[in-house]
Amino acid sequence: MKQGHLRIIMLFSVLYSSIVSGQRAGVDSAYIHLWKKPNVIELYPGVYKTHFTFSRPDDFKNNYRLVANSSGYMGVYLNYKWLSLEYSWTLPGTQLDKKIKVKNTSLGYRFNTRNMMFRPFYESLSGLLIPDKKSRHHFNAFPGIQLTRVGTDIYYYTNTRRFSFSAANYFSAQQVKSAGALVIMATPSLQSIGWNKPSRRLLNDSATYQLLASNMRWVSLLTRLGYNYNFILDEGKWSFSPGVLAGVGALSQIHAGNRKFQPVTDFQAWVNAGYNGPQYYVYFNASLDDCQTSLFIKTMQRTNIDVSLTSGYRFGNSKKKILGIL
Repeated sequence: MKQGHLRIIMLFSVLYSSIVSGQRAGVDSAYIHLWKKPNVIELYPGVYKTHFTFSRPDDFKNNYRLVANSSGYMGVYLNYKWLSLEYSWTLPGTQLDKKIKVKNTSLGYRFNTRNMMFRPFYESLSGLLIPDKKSRHHFNAFPGIQLTRVGTDIYYYTNTRRFSFSAANYFSAQQVKSAGALVIMATPSLQSIGWNKPSRRLLNDSATYQLLASNMRWVSLLTRLGYNYNFILDEGKWSFSPGVLAGVGALSQIHAGNRKFQPVTDFQAWVNAGYNGPQYYVYFNASLDDCQTSLFIKTMQRTNIDVSLTSGYRFGNSKKKILGIL
């Protein structure tokens, strides 16, 4: 694995045939068109930023912040029949601190039905940066710390006869008239904070030190409600699709004396806009995810910002099977 930001996502859409046939039977063709060429290859450069703030309402002076070595990246996505593969890598020289090597890993799987989308995921940040209070452009390494999340995002959306979540956000179909839908999302997950060699030299605040050095693990369930609308121009050639989700949930710490449930809140917003053609398409995406988790000692706020530009090409199935299975 390369040093720096590295994302690997393998998606095996084994339900492809049944999903596509179900979608064709269940949509209003006056609002949604499905493409004759179902396979795609995409190239998407982007920039991401992630930071964590540890705070307590009665002690703002000792708020503590850690940031990922955020950077630019380049990604490639291929979908052919039931097999999808995605890989992205760090663009050299785009990290916040080019001297500090940090490994970030993301693994995921995504598939859709007519009304739902499932996205199991694994995310790990191994090593973070401490912002220098005297300079916005200088950082110190926070060695040995690892923040891990594993879980499943489950989406349910309404009005699927006239609104396509996939068309609005992935351009895998074409919305030809404007429409929107309520979106319900649930995320069960297991999360942990691990610090191999705790050092008081890095932390003056005793509460934050206690939190990070305790190797805490917890399970949580977060539910959200929101709305996604797709504004259409020129009979679907151009679209502008903003969305928003907000929700609450609860967590329970594993192997802890305090068995009380603690609150979790989350806010997500995104916009997807671009050209959606029968063979070529290009769209811009910007997203914000702000999650606040109460961890008994302090509240951890995780903020993710991602901006990308995707260019895609559609192609049909080969007349001959590839490797005898595709």
